[in-house]
Amino acid sequence: MSSSSNRFFPNPTTAPLRTGTNANEELLASLDRLTSLHPPVHTCSTGWPFQGFYNGPTSVALLFFKLHRIFPGLVYKQQSLLDWAEAYFGLGATTTTTTTTTTTTTMPKKKEKEKEKAPLDPAHCGIANETLAHLALGAVMRRDEGMVGRLCAFGDGINDMRAEGSDEWLYGRAGIANTVSRILSAPQPWTWHGKEYFGAAHGTIGIITQVVLSQPSAASKLEPVLASLLDAQLSSGNFPSSAGSESDRLVQFCHGGPGFVLSLASVSPYFPALETRIREAVERAVQDTWERGVLTKEPCLCHGIAGNALALGAGAEEERFEHFLSFMSTEAMEEVGWLRRAGRDDGAAGLYTGEAGRAWVWGVKASGGEKVCIGYNDL
Repeated sequence: MSSSSNRFFPNPTTAPLRTGTNANEELLASLDRLTSLHPPVHTCSTGWPFQGFYNGPTSVALLFFKLHRIFPGLVYKQQSLLDWAEAYFGLGATTTTTTTTTTTTTMPKKKEKEKEKAPLDPAHCGIANETLAHLALGAVMRRDEGMVGRLCAFGDGINDMRAEGSDEWLYGRAGIANTVSRILSAPQPWTWHGKEYFGAAHGTIGIITQVVLSQPSAASKLEPVLASLLDAQLSSGNFPSSAGSESDRLVQFCHGGPGFVLSLASVSPYFPALETRIREAVERAVQDTWERGVLTKEPCLCHGIAGNALALGAGAEEERFEHFLSFMSTEAMEEVGWLRRAGRDDGAAGLYTGEAGRAWVWGVKASGGEKVCIGYNDL
C-alpha cells in the first residue's frame, strides 16, 4: 500500500474486493499479540495507562468480558475468556480524586475506601475515567451489588447543577447512564473546552446516542437537535468536527462520518420523523468512508481502520466491511509496519487505541454479530 495523502491510503475500489480473510484466525492472532506482548502484569519497562474503557488494562478486561459473552465456550491458552477478563481487571485502578489514577494493588482497604469518597471531577467522568469504568465493569462482571453502590455514590457530585464539567462520551457525563436529566437540563449547545463539537467522542451525536440508548423516551426532546446536526453534513458526506468549521480532513469514529454512521444506526428507530434524512445522511457518510477511510494511522477503533470498518458494516455493506478488514490483517500490518509499537508501549494494547480494538472487530466478524462499537453503542 502506498499513501495518497498523509491521512489515508488509496482504496482500490475498482479492483475485485479483498474478501476472504479468515476472521477466526485473525481473532486468535490478535489475542496472541495482546496476551503475549501486553500480558496482565505490571512491568518495569512499560507502564499501563489507566484510562477506563478507552485505554489500559480495564479496557482490555472489557474486551475479554464481551468476547466471553459472544464465545462463552472458547478456551484460550487453557483459560476461559472470563478468566482473562479477571486477570486484566485485576490490574485496573479503582481510586481517583480528579484526573489522577492510582493502582490499588498495595493500597490498604481502609485508605482505599476513604479515597473513593473523594469528589470526582465532572470534567473527567466519562468512559475514560478509570474509577467509574472499573467499578462499572466489576459490578457487571462479578454481579457485585457493593460495586454498584460505590459507583452510584459518585452520582451526586457528577450531576450537581452547580458543577460545570462537560457533557460528552469520552470525558463527560454522556458516558454515564443515570445522568440523562442533568444532560438535558444543561444549556445548549453542549460544549467541550469551550467549543461545540459534533462527533462521537466529544460532541453532539455522541451525547444524543448515549442519552437515547439509556432513555429512549428522551428522543422526542432531542429531535430538533439531531435535525440541526444533520444540516451540518458536508457535501462530501463527512461531518466537520465542530461548529463553524468547514474542515473535511477527519474521516474517523471520534470526529467525522464513521462515528455518525454508527450512532445513527443505533438511534434511528427512535426518530421516525427523521427516518428519510437519517438514511440519506448515512448513505452519504458511508460512501465517503469507503473512499477515504483506509487511514494511515495505526488501525484502532477511535481513529483508524477498525472503527471505520464497523461503520461500513453498520451501513449494511458486508463485502465492504470485509474489504476494510483485510487492511488490518496480520500480513497487511506487518507490511506497513503497524506492529512496531507492539510490546514496547502498553498504550498499543488499548481498546480504543490499539490491539484490543482490533480483536473486538475480528470477534464481531467471526461471530457474525451486529456491527457495534464496544463501550459506545453496544448497550
